[in-house]
Amino acid sequence: MFFNLFTVFSPSQEIHQPYDWKSKIKNLLLSYWYMYLAILLIVLLLLQPLDYFVTTILGFPSIIESVQKSGVRIATYSFWYVVVIGPIIEEITFRLFLNFNKKEICLSVFFMLLLALGIRFTSEALFLLSTWVKVGISLSVVVVLYFFVIDSITFSIRIRRSITIVSILAFGLVHIGNLEKLYFSLLLIYPFFVLPQMLIGYFATNLRLKQGFVWGILLHCMTNLTFFLLHKI
Repeated sequence: MFFNLFTVFSPSQEIHQPYDWKSKIKNLLLSYWYMYLAILLIVLLLLQPLDYFVTTILGFPSIIESVQKSGVRIATYSFWYVVVIGPIIEEITFRLFLNFNKKEICLSVFFMLLLALGIRFTSEALFLLSTWVKVGISLSVVVVLYFFVIDSITFSIRIRRSITIVSILAFGLVHIGNLEKLYFSLLLIYPFFVLPQMLIGYFATNLRLKQGFVWGILLHCMTNLTFFLLHKI
């Protein structure tokens, strides 16, 4: 089945099936539809009851309201950043390397390091010395990785599957940082509220592995476009 991501890790399955353009577009649109249906069900059946527990039983501010406020804040960014630049950066960081080719791994790691070092992808940041120091550090690590490390690693099917799962989870978990205020007591609850992002990661990863990197980007852009428009209405 196309929407079962883990068939790509079965030795009996072809990772890149010969989908024609019509099939690829259909799979993209169906992924978008199934993804939003799953997100809606999760919000209604899990997140709203859990948020009631957080506010009424535990006495903390609503996490759903915090998510909504962060969404309003993000929607104030430029259209191109939210709908195009952001998705491309995130797809390079979390999914480009999932074909486990040497160059793609290094490019993904480069972006991971930039984000981990707190670099800002803005025009103003280009003129900061700290930006170029961080770029230099990241580039140095990637050079070592490219010439001395990657060739010695064997990416078995088990390792590929595990890394793919971790990438989906990590993509969701980093979005916890978008919340306005975090409470230590709720650290085990926050991951439930980024399940929608994990679902986006799952469907984007499925498209990336079965149809190519560009298709994961397209789904991500469509998702962010919907998000952007909803917050502008």
